[in-house]
Amino acid sequence: MLSPRSFRQGLYILTRLCLCLYLSVVAARYLNNRNYADYMGRALVKIHAEARFGLDSSQLAKLLLEGNLAKLQELLDRNAGIYALAITDCTEMKETCSGQKILFATNPALIRSGGIRTEDLIRYPYVVLRRPSSSILDILEHQAKGGAGKGTIIGRVYSISTIPTFIEDYRLWMKDPFRNDDLWRRYLISMTTCLSGGLGFWILMELFLKLRRIERKNARLREHDLLRDADIFLRQFEAKERQLEEEERRSHIQFEAYIGRIRELERKLQNVDDYRRSAETLIRELEEEKTQQSVAFRDELERTNLQKQALQAEFEKYRKDPRKDRPGASTALEIAINPQFANSFEKKVYSAIANSPRCQKGDWNVVTNFDVAIGRGGSQFVDCMVISRDCLVVVEAKNYSGRIVAEGDLENTAWLCHSADGTTMEVKSAWGTNPYHQVREYTMSLMNLVKRGRWKLSIYGVIVFPERTDIAGLDEKIGKFYRVTTFDRLVGLLGNLDAEARRMNAFTKRPSPEQIENLIRGK
Repeated sequence: MLSPRSFRQGLYILTRLCLCLYLSVVAARYLNNRNYADYMGRALVKIHAEARFGLDSSQLAKLLLEGNLAKLQELLDRNAGIYALAITDCTEMKETCSGQKILFATNPALIRSGGIRTEDLIRYPYVVLRRPSSSILDILEHQAKGGAGKGTIIGRVYSISTIPTFIEDYRLWMKDPFRNDDLWRRYLISMTTCLSGGLGFWILMELFLKLRRIERKNARLREHDLLRDADIFLRQFEAKERQLEEEERRSHIQFEAYIGRIRELERKLQNVDDYRRSAETLIRELEEEKTQQSVAFRDELERTNLQKQALQAEFEKYRKDPRKDRPGASTALEIAINPQFANSFEKKVYSAIANSPRCQKGDWNVVTNFDVAIGRGGSQFVDCMVISRDCLVVVEAKNYSGRIVAEGDLENTAWLCHSADGTTMEVKSAWGTNPYHQVREYTMSLMNLVKRGRWKLSIYGVIVFPERTDIAGLDEKIGKFYRVTTFDRLVGLLGNLDAEARRMNAFTKRPSPEQIENLIRGK
């Protein structure tokens, strides 16, 4: 059983179809009116050119008396395109001639409106047919009067107009639309063309409306997800505010207790100068420490409040934006929702990618702090991930300046950083022995998420160091899918990887970056 919403949608579709067909019929009627006028105009020009108006009644009478029926029928049929002729046996001069019979008439097949009936002849003009006279005087009088004479009446010739109005002709055609008639064939072609055009326009319109409905549905889903995430983060900020205020209150109480105890000790030792000075110094240090912690708490609380206000502002701006169903309208809100970066270098890497021309045009999407280990146990949060139509790139930022080398084998031993001050430290990695192990683990986890879709996508891993870092001791290309680079060459390397993936997948269907992001997020 159809739901009310499905029934309404079906009713709207049927209404639009009926409207398109109605407009097609109206357009066809207008075109057929033009066809009618053009056809009749050319027919009249043809009749005038051939000078077939006005047949000689004496000639018809002569052929009738001679019995030349073939020639007589030819003359009657000749003008059927504009008017038809009928010869009756009436020999009276009265206007109405009862009981007359039609002797000869234009072929009914040449008359669009059908045959000629005797009872309808009274409505049409006629010419009297007379027997030619043999008298010289009668002949001269006959010529002087333009054909009128005193011969015996042998019949009448009725002239019947066969030119119907457009409405009459159109109604006749609708009763028999497939009749073999030149003008009616034009009617049929015009009507068929207009109906086909109207049906095609209706199909295109329904496809457009369906695509528009899908876009609006996706926009509503995206809006729901964003509003839900924004609400979650707002509650987290509020909880963090309450936590900071509670910590400040407890710290204040604790320091006040310490100061009170020391002041009590000071009162007990007020006669001993050394103890007094020590107590004053200790009190001053504790008060300074208390002030510093209070300032730190206040700064953190202010930053949290500013983040909360910024998120609320972006949330209200997105909710009131009339263009929020368009792709890219929610970018500012998504950036406000993202968690903070672990360090300034990660933020610098993200900003460089987000402000690149490819990201600004919408060719790339950049995602931060995304857990690629969903369903595998534990967490694997990537620093930054670039999504294009052809590939995904996991970017791992390592904020080590100096000369980076491997202890032994590049892939399986630790990486060391020799700083300019002569110190050496190991390059840390969240997974495995070195950053290569970490980024490889992240790309493998991401590959499991991508396998859920139907698209063939390349997945790369990139380890990026600050721009002054010396990475000559490392191979910039590890295998086919892993790279080591510096910050100043990062955006160019991402463009090269995207182009390489595009060549590998040149003949396959490509999704949009938004579709790929929805896939890995499980939407």
